[in-house]
Formats: sequence, structure tokens, C-alpha cells
Amino acid sequence: MKLKTLFAALVLSFCSNFVAAAEPPLFYGQGYSFVVQDPAAFVAAMDAYRASPTGSKIPNTVVLSQNIVNGDYAGTHGVNVFYPTTASMDQSRAMNANSADWMTFLSAIAAVSTPDGENLFAIERAKVKTAPGDLINPVTMIYALSVTDGSAFMKAFNQMWDSEALNDFPGNVYFGRNIASGNVEGTNFISFVAGSMAQLLDGIDAMQSSDAMARYQKGVKGTRTLEATNVAIELKRWAAE
Repeated sequence: MKLKTLFAALVLSFCSNFVAAAEPPLFYGQGYSFVVQDPAAFVAAMDAYRASPTGSKIPNTVVLSQNIVNGDYAGTHGVNVFYPTTASMDQSRAMNANSADWMTFLSAIAAVSTPDGENLFAIERAKVKTAPGDLINPVTMIYALSVTDGSAFMKAFNQMWDSEALNDFPGNVYFGRNIASGNVEGTNFISFVAGSMAQLLDGIDAMQSSDAMARYQKGVKGTRTLEATNVAIELKRWAAE
């Protein structure tokens, strides 16, 4: 095979496996997993940082969750840092770079936890029925997917996304992609968020038994692999001011 033909084949293969967004991401996030030995001290360290001169001005929203089902991962807790833009990511990093508040925070959480993993991601679609900040200890189920045929997957996913079955889910739904996955498996993920475990499980059960889901499952066959299904409960949220 000639070099030019080989290059074209590689580009075609890459593009067919990449689930690209038609629109820019709604927002960005960086996830950190920890094995926490002292949850109360971990929360206290986060409270102290967000109340500090640096933390009170940082342009991001932080969510602390406790893992309920976490598969092969050892992490007991997850911290997701959400950024409205890529510029806010740079601004946050610059503010922390020479901050004594940040150094104090890192020392405090290092004393009570062990890092287990991290990833960088983008949220590309959302169906929001309740503002995230208005939910009290919401529960999330995350499906991690490795998509191998982006075009065929998105054709089926778009139909499911617009279906009555998904619209009837009694909570918020998010679709995202991993930008840098670290040790987190999957190219994409779908998150279902509800105000209680009953709402979450009953809502997903109803959707799973729908005709729309049957069509989706048939349409995505051979286009993706389900890597993991994890469940977590939100413990606390620190919003940007």
C-alpha cells in the first residue's frame, strides 16, 4: 500500500471512531478519584479552600460525590471540577499556581486521601429539568462507552435522544466525551441524574423497557462497548460566585 493511501486509510479509521459534536461543548470538566480515609476532614479541607481568598474567586464549580457502585476502581469519592469555558480552565490554573491557599489545600487532602485517577471531559448535550444546584444529594448513574463507529452510533443515539422515552426520564441527562481519559475507560459517557435512588432506578427501568430503547439497542449493536456502569451520590457542591 502506498504511503498516501495508507495515511488516508488511517485518517478514515480515526474519524469513524470519533464521536464529534455538531456544536461546541456546553461546558468542560475534570474528574478526580480518591480513596478517602477521613471523609469529614476531606470535606473540611474543601470548605476551607473555597472560603479562602483564592478559592472564593476561582471560576469553577466543584462537586464532591461518594461512590455507591464503582466497579474495578478503588476510589471511594469523586471530585468533578466544572468549567464554563476553556479560558476559565486556564484562569483557574493560573490563580492556583502561586497560591498559598492551594498549597494548604493540597497538603490537607494528601493527609487524608490517596489519588486513584483523573480524566478531562466535555459535556456536549444536556436535558435539564431541574437546575443542578437545586437538587439535594442527587444520585447519578453513568454509562461509560467505547465507541468504535461514531457515525452509526450517533444515528441511533440521536433518535434515542429525541425520543419520548428519554424525555420522560424524571431528572437530568448528559452526554459527554473524554478528552483525556487517563485510567478511565471509554470514549464517551451518558449520565442520568435524579433526586433520589427511586427516581433514578424507576426512570431508567421505564426507559429500558421502551420501544425507543429496543430500537436504540438494535441500532448501536457493534458500534460501541459498554465499559462500566457506575453509581454515585452527590455530597456537596461549591458553585462559582
